[in-house]
Parts: sequence; C-alpha cells; structure tokens
Amino acid sequence: MTADDIEAARVVHAQAFAGPDEPADPSAFPPEVTARQHRRYAHFREHDAPGSWVADGGNGVVGVALALRRDDLWGLSLLAVDPDCQAKGIGSRLLAASLTYAVGTARSVILSTSDPKAMACYARAGFDLHPQVAARGQVRRCPYSPRVRDAGPGDVDLADEVDRLVRGARRGPDQTLLAETWTMFAVDDNDGRGYAYVRDNGEVEAVAATNDATATALLWRCLAYAADLQVEVSVEHANAEQQWAVRVMTEAGLTLRPSGPVFWRGGAPPRHYLPSGPWL
Repeated sequence: MTADDIEAARVVHAQAFAGPDEPADPSAFPPEVTARQHRRYAHFREHDAPGSWVADGGNGVVGVALALRRDDLWGLSLLAVDPDCQAKGIGSRLLAASLTYAVGTARSVILSTSDPKAMACYARAGFDLHPQVAARGQVRRCPYSPRVRDAGPGDVDLADEVDRLVRGARRGPDQTLLAETWTMFAVDDNDGRGYAYVRDNGEVEAVAATNDATATALLWRCLAYAADLQVEVSVEHANAEQQWAVRVMTEAGLTLRPSGPVFWRGGAPPRHYLPSGPWL
C-alpha cells in the first residue's frame, strides 16, 4: 500500500463494513473519524509497511489488508474487500500476502466479524476459532476501586511491560498512539499492574492486567467513566478465557450478545486482556 492508495482503501473499508446506520462513503464521516483513519493508515505505512497491502482490480483498489508485528506477535488489524468483488478469492490472497509478515513470530491473532466467508478464510489459514461475546447498554451499577488512577502518555512504559507479561508482546508505537487518543487508566501496586483505554462514546478500547482483580477494577473504571458522560457503554471481544469481564458486564446491567470470534494461532487467548479492534 502506498500513500496514493489510502483514499481508495478508505472507500473499500467503508463499503465493506457499512451497516444499516453507517455511511458507505467516507466523505460523510465526521472530521474526527476521518482524522483517526488517516492517522491509522499512516501509522501502518510507517511502522508496518510489509503488512500493509491493497488488491488492485485493474480499475483501482478493491481490497485492503493491514497487519502489524510487535515482538513475537502478528495481528491482522483490517481485511476488507469491495462488496461487489467478494467471493472471488481476493480476501484469501490479501490474507496470504499479509501473513508473509508473520514469518518468524510465535503467535498470531485475528479479530473476525461474523461473516461466514471471513471465518472460513481464517480457519483455512490454520487459525483456531474462539467464540466471543460483546455487551452494550446503560450502566446500572458501578463500584469504584481506589486502586485505579488516571493515566496518559507518561504511562506507556508501564503499559508496555504489562503487555509483555500478559500477551507476550509490547504495543510499542501503538501504545503511544492509544494514550494520545483515548482516556487512559492504570493500576500499579503490590496487588497487580494494568491499564485500560475508553472512548468518549462509551466504547471500551482495551484492557490488560496481570490478574483478575486488577482487570476487573480497570473495566469497572471504564464503565464508570462512560456512565459519568451519560453515554451507552460498549464492551467488545470477550471470550471464554475472560470470565472476569463477563461477570462485570452482567453485574453492570449490560446486555450480552454473540459477537464475531477471535482466531489465534500458536496459543490460546490471554486471560486478562480485552483487545483493541484496530490495534489488537
């Protein structure tokens, strides 16, 4: 993917993921969303050029894949194909291209949609499927833990060390981007270490911690933040390894629903970890 491909890739991205209430034309996106997308694509071109690919259909870009590599972890951040060009093997070829960037890594992860074609593509590539749930709603109960403090870019080293312990790989430059973009909380005491990010629209971006109690405290703090803003909360990407998160979501009064699965290769999902959609 070159810089000249980014606008066409954004169009494919929007068309592939457009829902009933979501525009298929990125020119209709709010300015802050457009800015985040441009920063995301530029970030991948700067730090993960060997994992950034487009498919050219002869008359322009018809597919895009973005993959990152941090320490011994490879992750697929995005795989999108123009809806008019799907079921033609383009997605499989984009995945194969991005997987060349995974050579030499110990573990790989893909957060999938529930699209049958996507799930089959990842399974054929040798990934193991792990079902997931998500939750949404207004927070009805929100206990507060004094262990959790406000955090920010100055806590990137702490967060990277937590990631090394929890998922076996630091986020590196992604951590700085996250800390500069979203509200961050952290715990660093004798009972555990961890961090979390939450968006102002109530979506929990990521949680990572060294034990159940710390992860639980951080997730509750994210829910409290959203409740203070009086917005609906959204928690994504919880699987069977993360029962602590399921308990928090149900105790908070959120509504659980099935979600797209996560695919791992080289091991099971980390327990004390809710991944970021774009940054894994």
